[in-house]
Amino acid sequence: MRVIADRYELAAFVGRGGMGEVWEGRDRVIGRRVAVKLLPDHQHGLAADLFFREARTAGGLSHRGVVTVHDMGRDPGDGTLYLVMEYVTGRDLAVVLHEDGPPPPAVSVEWAAQTAAALAAAHGAGVVHRDLKPANLMLTDGGEVKVLDFGIARFMAATDKSSQVMGTLAYMAPERFAEQSGDARSDLYAFGCVLHELLTGKPPFPMGDPVSLMTAHLTRPPQAPSSLRTGVPAALDALVLRLLAKDPADRPQSAAAVHDELRALDLAAVPTPTAPDVPTPPAVPPSPYAPGGSVQPRAPHHLPTQTRGPSAPPAAPASGGAPAPGAARSVGRRRALWLGLGGAVAVAGGIGAALIPDHTPEKPKQKVKPWAYYEESIHTDDPPRFTVADGTLYVSTEETIVALDARTGHTRWKGPADFSREYRFRDPLAAGGGVVCAGGQIGSTYGLGALDATGKKKWFCTFGDSEHAPVVAGGTVYFTADGHAYAVHAATGRKVWDHPLGDKDSGGLAVADGTVYVNGDKALHALDAAGGAKKWDFPLSLGTRSDAPPVVSGGVVYVLDDSTDLYALHAARGTKKWSLQYNGQSIRAAGDTLYLTGGDDVGNGLVHALDASTGKRKWGHAVKTSQEYPTQIALADDLVFVADTSDKDGTVYAIDAGNGSQRWSTTMLEKVGSDMAAAYGFVYTSVSGRVMALDAATGAFTV
Repeated sequence: MRVIADRYELAAFVGRGGMGEVWEGRDRVIGRRVAVKLLPDHQHGLAADLFFREARTAGGLSHRGVVTVHDMGRDPGDGTLYLVMEYVTGRDLAVVLHEDGPPPPAVSVEWAAQTAAALAAAHGAGVVHRDLKPANLMLTDGGEVKVLDFGIARFMAATDKSSQVMGTLAYMAPERFAEQSGDARSDLYAFGCVLHELLTGKPPFPMGDPVSLMTAHLTRPPQAPSSLRTGVPAALDALVLRLLAKDPADRPQSAAAVHDELRALDLAAVPTPTAPDVPTPPAVPPSPYAPGGSVQPRAPHHLPTQTRGPSAPPAAPASGGAPAPGAARSVGRRRALWLGLGGAVAVAGGIGAALIPDHTPEKPKQKVKPWAYYEESIHTDDPPRFTVADGTLYVSTEETIVALDARTGHTRWKGPADFSREYRFRDPLAAGGGVVCAGGQIGSTYGLGALDATGKKKWFCTFGDSEHAPVVAGGTVYFTADGHAYAVHAATGRKVWDHPLGDKDSGGLAVADGTVYVNGDKALHALDAAGGAKKWDFPLSLGTRSDAPPVVSGGVVYVLDDSTDLYALHAARGTKKWSLQYNGQSIRAAGDTLYLTGGDDVGNGLVHALDASTGKRKWGHAVKTSQEYPTQIALADDLVFVADTSDKDGTVYAIDAGNGSQRWSTTMLEKVGSDMAAAYGFVYTSVSGRVMALDAATGAFTV
C-alpha cells in the first residue's frame, strides 16, 4: 500500500482528471476517510501552479457546498504533489444525467439553488470557478450538491488576460473566446448551461466539432428549455435564457440573486415532464430523487433573503476597437489555433464572415392581479406581521399562522389555534426549508414554535421571550433570547448550540457563509454557524441597534450602532472597512449598492443609495418623510420600494434603483406595518387587519 507523506494511505483508485489522479485514502493521524489528489512531479510548471492554486483557493472557502480541503504538500519520497480533501460519497451530475436522465424540474431547481449558494460564497471571496459543469458537481448520498475542482479558478481582482483558455467548451461563456479571463458572470453563463442540461438532458448547444460549438456560443440564441421538454414553467425558462445571454451585462449580476430567484419558484404543482426527446432513464434502482424514493433531497444551502440588484448598464465598447461583450464575433484560423482547436477550422472555412449577433426577444412578463387578504381573527389595529418564502406568504394572526399563495392570495392552510401567544401571536416570522416559525407563548411558557409545510405543529422549544425575527438557514433556525444566541434543528427543534453573548440584551441577527452575525448590547458578535464558537467581536461603545439586524453582502457585514453610525466590517475578520454617520434604521444591499431609508446625515429624502465599497453617496430621493426614518424597504429587479410607517396615509413609493427617480407612489389611506417584501411581480405590505399585494410595476392594489 502506498503512503503519501508518511500519513495518507492510498486505499483505492477513484479516477483520473485533467489535473491528476484521485484516490480514496485514509488519514493515519486522525483516522478519517479522505480523498487524495496526486500530481506527479514531472508535471511541473503551469500544472503544478494550478495544483497548488486549487488548494489555496478551495482551502480558503468555507461553505458546505464546496468540498473541504484538509492538507496539501509534496511527498518527500518521490516529489509527488498531493491535495487531501474530504471524501464525498455520491455521483457527479454528469453520471446522474447519463444513468438516470434529467430529474423533475423541482429537483433540478433544488440542485441548482444549492450550486448557486456555493458560487455566491466563492464569488463573495473573489474566486471564479471557470470550469463549472455537471462533472464538477457532486450529488452526495444525502442529497446535497458540492462544487468540485476550483483548480483553474482565478481571483477576480486579477486583471491580466489569460494566456490560454481553460475550461470545457460546452459550458464556456462567449467572452472567454475573446481572450477574456472571465468574471463571476462567466460562471453564471456556465451555470445556465448546467441548468439547461438538468432540465432537458442536453446542454444548450449540441456537441459538435470545436469550431462549430464555439460559434454557437458566440452567435446562436439558445432554445428555451420548455421547447425541449414540457412542464418547465415560464419563469424558469426566462431565468435560463438570461443566464445564457451573450453579453455579460444582460445576465443576472450575482449568484446570490440567481439563488433567490430559484428559491422563489414554486414548482410543487408542476407535473413531472415527459417529452419524446428527453432521454429515457435505463432500468436502474430508484434514484434518491425519483418519485417514491426513500430519500428526498434536502435544501441546506439557503442564503439570507436577498434580492437582485439593478441591472448593469450596457457595456461600453472596449478600447482599441475591440468588440464590446455580446457583439458579433468571428472565429478565424489563427484564433482557432490559439484555442488549441488545430485543423478543425479548415473544415469550417469561411466561418469568420458576417456572423449574426443574438437578439432573442424577451418574453413578455406574466400579468399580475393585485389582491388583499383579510383575517377576521386580527382584531387589533396593528398591521399583521408576515414573511414570504418558496411561493408562500405566511401571515401571523392573533391565534396562529396562515399560509397564502403568494401569487393569488388564496389560503393554503391555517395553523392550529393552540400555537399562539396568550392573547395574540404577532412576533416576526421566519420560513424556509419546510418550516415556518416565530416566537410565541403556550400558557405561561415562552419560546419558539414551528409549523410544517402543511400547517401542522412540529415543535415548541422553551428558550425565553424574544421579539426579534429568527432566521432559517441550512436546515437550522437561529434566534436570540435573554442575552443568548441559539441554534435549533428546523426539523425537530432540538438544540444544536447555545452561546451566551455576555450582554444584557441581544437583538437581530443574520446568517451568511457559515457565520451568524448577532447584534449585542455592546458589540456585534460573529459566531460559527455549525458549533456556535466565537469567531470575533466588534466592540461598539453604545452598542448595536437591536431592532436593526446586520446586513451581509459581498464579504462585508453592515451594522448600525446606537450612536447613529453605520459600520462596514470585513465579514471574515471583523475589522472596519469604513463608517459614516447615519440616523436611519433600514438597510438593504444588492450588488455594489447599499440602500438606506431616511436619515439626514446621508442627505434629505426618503431613500438613499451608497457605494457599498466606500460608503460614498450615489443618489438620494427627494421626497421628505414625516419622521427621521421609515422602516419599510424592499428590492426587486430595478426598483426600490419604501414606505414611512409613521405616515397616516401609508404611502408606498417605487424608486428607480439606478438613479433615484420616482416611478410611482400609492396611498394606502392607513398606516402600513413594519414588514415589506417584493416577489412574483408584487410588493407586499400590510395595514390594519389586512395583507395586500400591490402590482410592483404600477402600484395598483385592491381592498
